[in-house]
Amino acid sequence: MAKEKSNMKVADVIGDSKKKAFRQTRLIFKVDSFSIEAGVKTERLNPKKILPFEEYAQDSQGRRVVKKLVGYNRGEAQHFVAIKNEKGKWIADMDKMVSSEGIDKVICDIRTGKVVKKDTEKGLWFIKTAPAEIINDWLVEDVYNFWTEEHADNMLKVYEYLKENNLVGVYKFNPYGTAYNGFLIPQAVNGAHFRLLLKVARVKTNKPEVSPTMTITGAREREREKQRIERVGIGVALDEV
Repeated sequence: MAKEKSNMKVADVIGDSKKKAFRQTRLIFKVDSFSIEAGVKTERLNPKKILPFEEYAQDSQGRRVVKKLVGYNRGEAQHFVAIKNEKGKWIADMDKMVSSEGIDKVICDIRTGKVVKKDTEKGLWFIKTAPAEIINDWLVEDVYNFWTEEHADNMLKVYEYLKENNLVGVYKFNPYGTAYNGFLIPQAVNGAHFRLLLKVARVKTNKPEVSPTMTITGAREREREKQRIERVGIGVALDEV
């Protein structure tokens, strides 16, 4: 018996081969010109699962290593060559201990395989300003509130400039050893108060591979077909080739 040829395309596969389970809900939207109610699928976007980078420890020979406590009373921290178990998790190869000297944290770009040493320098660095809508392209992981009593007048200058020009400040932010892209947002607060909020992110979401999408062309064609069926009747529509 001939093996049936698969019609699946690369574009039909999102992420890995694991089957995803989506929650179902109803989305309602109402404005003066139209209203909709539709059944939709939902998926929580977890930055740890969609980041195109992987962080791990590496020894001086470029081998991936795992730290493990060995011995009694909490044990002594030692490093071992990392191997994958049957579930695909990185574990210590207890037969291959390595020196703890020269162990570095590295980041691997899983798209290219390029490995670089992790930047652990802590601080906040201004880069530029950008249109406020840029934040819509990023998956925000956390929000920090920046304020000062002594220099509130200077902060007001920043707030007013960003607000009046519909901009955000773009920063590199490393609060505790992991670098983020930071976006400084002006926020008006009731009672003549204001805030400067830094929204931090590491991954863009305006890419098809991040999560399922809807196509503009497909949606428009579906709406045109729906209108045509309503106009000429379902019988004619189904009989056309």
